[in-house]
Amino acid sequence: MRARNPFLQALLLIVLASVIAVVANAFASRTRRLVLPGFYPNALRVPPRVPERVLPTPVAPAQPAPVTQTVTDVGRASARPDVTTTAPVVAPPVVTGTTATATTTSAPPVGRAEARPTLGDDLARFQPHPDKAYVEISGEDAAALYAKGVLFLDARRSAAYEEGHIAGARPFSVWEADVDDKVNALFEERQDPAEQNKPIVIYCTGGACEDSHMLAQKLWGVQFNNVYVYKDGFPDWQKRGGAVRTGATP
Repeated sequence: MRARNPFLQALLLIVLASVIAVVANAFASRTRRLVLPGFYPNALRVPPRVPERVLPTPVAPAQPAPVTQTVTDVGRASARPDVTTTAPVVAPPVVTGTTATATTTSAPPVGRAEARPTLGDDLARFQPHPDKAYVEISGEDAAALYAKGVLFLDARRSAAYEEGHIAGARPFSVWEADVDDKVNALFEERQDPAEQNKPIVIYCTGGACEDSHMLAQKLWGVQFNNVYVYKDGFPDWQKRGGAVRTGATP
């Protein structure tokens, strides 16, 4: 009895195992199904860096030269450029019965606006960084940014997003075919450079997951200059007791 070729047997086993794997993967659930990167060519594609737009510098209105006077006689004044005199604003006397009293008041300051707290005042630590695509942050920083209403993006697959995500985070799966459309839509939403400089936080599953870093590269390519990667991702958010929502909507 002639022995079979061992190389042919090995080849047949490899082919049979591949067929079984493909069939099993086709019937697997969304969370267990494997998808090759080749099916999502946009995941690894980074758009070219858009030149930064420079806004025109506002020109301050010209201020009129001050007019100075010096008193040389009663009821008469002569203009001299080297002497400046100021006088308080005196209110007319207030008559109460038979006694008249004079009060002196000062004019309110001109050109001073009321100071109001802004988002930039509270987020002074998170400044734009156009020289780098992203900065990694911890859970404490992510929670602080979340408390200020900063935009969060979930770079995981849609199935994982629907099972649970940071409440308010938008689905931006980097491996799905519509990721470039979502990035462009976000750019249209924030065309103003001031809007593009606002912080954006991206996360995935943490650890060795690179999906959030890949999405950050895409955003940086279209001029978003203040992107942060929550390095420990969604598992850390759950451990901290952060707000979580399920379903397909933020």
